[in-house]
Amino acid sequence: MNLFTSRLLTICGLISIALLFQIIISSNLVVAIESSDSNTNKISYGSELESIVTNGSSTNQLAYRNSQHGIFMLFPSNWTFSNSGLPEYTQIAAFYGPLQNLSDPVPPRLTITVMNYQQNVSLKDFTNMTLSSLNQTNQVKILSSDPATLAGHPGYQVVFSTLPNIGNPVSFEIMHSWVAFGKKIYVLQYSAESTKLDTYLPTIKQILQSLKIESR
Repeated sequence: MNLFTSRLLTICGLISIALLFQIIISSNLVVAIESSDSNTNKISYGSELESIVTNGSSTNQLAYRNSQHGIFMLFPSNWTFSNSGLPEYTQIAAFYGPLQNLSDPVPPRLTITVMNYQQNVSLKDFTNMTLSSLNQTNQVKILSSDPATLAGHPGYQVVFSTLPNIGNPVSFEIMHSWVAFGKKIYVLQYSAESTKLDTYLPTIKQILQSLKIESR
């Protein structure tokens, strides 16, 4: 399998995950809490969580670190972190927002995916392939597609919605952001029910603003 085919299959896999994310919520979630012996909650695969006190003595943020991939990011302490049961081997972490009420079908979700290649991958090539894959499917509607800054580096962001169908009458919107570092592509994907996307968007923007990546 050549590099182009491998990358195309990976992109198609990510899009499939975006379309099916509402039914793939892992039952094995790790609730990020502060340990009584240490303020660091160790997680496997080179990642860890740290409590961040920013308002008096209350802990309202947690820091996610992944030393293997050089990632640092802050997220609200009332969000749930998980790195187990992820549907794709390239996904390394998922963060779930709190459900507002019983009418919420699934929580908002932010995932981090890291794809490793044998050769350097340019942002332009990856962006062209991703947009081409999205345009070739009749299951989504592209709402916006623009250059973006991610972790202080040039990246790209596309927002698209899934189209309701008989098997899935609920429409979801996905904000897909990525940046290229040598042989790695870092993808952050925010997913939520279409009517709730804007509700959590300010929180997602704060999380992305805190993102730092040091390519390893």
